[in-house]
Amino acid sequence: MTTATTSHAISRPVGNGRRGKTLRRVLLGLLPVVVLVALWWAGAAALDRPRVYPTPPLVLEALGAIASGQGEVGSTYVHIAATILRATAAFAVSLVLGTALGIVAGRIPLVFSLLENVIWVFLAVPSIVWVFIFAVALGISNVVPVAALAALLTPMVLVNVAEGAKSVPSDLVEMSRSYHVTTWQRTKGLFLPYLVPYIASSARTAFALALKLVLVAEVVGLATGVGYEVKYWYTRLFMAPIVAWAVVMIVFGILVDYLVFGRLERWVGRWKGRTAGEVTLGRVE
Repeated sequence: MTTATTSHAISRPVGNGRRGKTLRRVLLGLLPVVVLVALWWAGAAALDRPRVYPTPPLVLEALGAIASGQGEVGSTYVHIAATILRATAAFAVSLVLGTALGIVAGRIPLVFSLLENVIWVFLAVPSIVWVFIFAVALGISNVVPVAALAALLTPMVLVNVAEGAKSVPSDLVEMSRSYHVTTWQRTKGLFLPYLVPYIASSARTAFALALKLVLVAEVVGLATGVGYEVKYWYTRLFMAPIVAWAVVMIVFGILVDYLVFGRLERWVGRWKGRTAGEVTLGRVE
């Protein structure tokens, strides 16, 4: 009884300390946001042009309209869903293609040499140029933003994954072959510990860029999506809904980053702590 009580008393300050650290991190993260909102409010009030320089209450009103689902150009939920689907499709295509090509390019120098100049050409072309190219070639459709984003994001994923594939020590690969390690054991125990961190990092960056760049594609000519909403309000010189839509995308991006990529990062941490050669060769009987 005494031991249990003592253990409980000792563990309580530890729990309180962790909660205190978490609270401090949250408050420190919120402090810059509060300061920026206060400066924004003061500046907008001083300029006194609410249509062009909206105050936070006007943006909150626009957010309420978005949350209600009733927009002037159709259901706001339909526009949000269209944007998310396009961004997710482009992200998936670029991640699969970039990872596959990156592994091949990283392990075969000749392939990387053949693709190197093409990669940098694709990276150098702005997203808006890709949108116009695919819009002219394919017509205005949902394929345009997906293809344009994939053309921009795939080379980035390819380069990152190729670097991961290059980092796999050749001597470990040769050793695994000499011990007749199976393809699955070599993939899981040797290649994945080196590749997973690069793939996870590429996925996080690619999704964030997809969310931002998909709006550019939607502004050009699509009749649905958050980009279309932004263009609609821009033509009317009304900034409050534009800022509100930006807040919606920011919140969505933060939630995905925390709930999906944050957990993925913790999972990747397990791979970083493993010794690839030991995992691969240690399972051979």
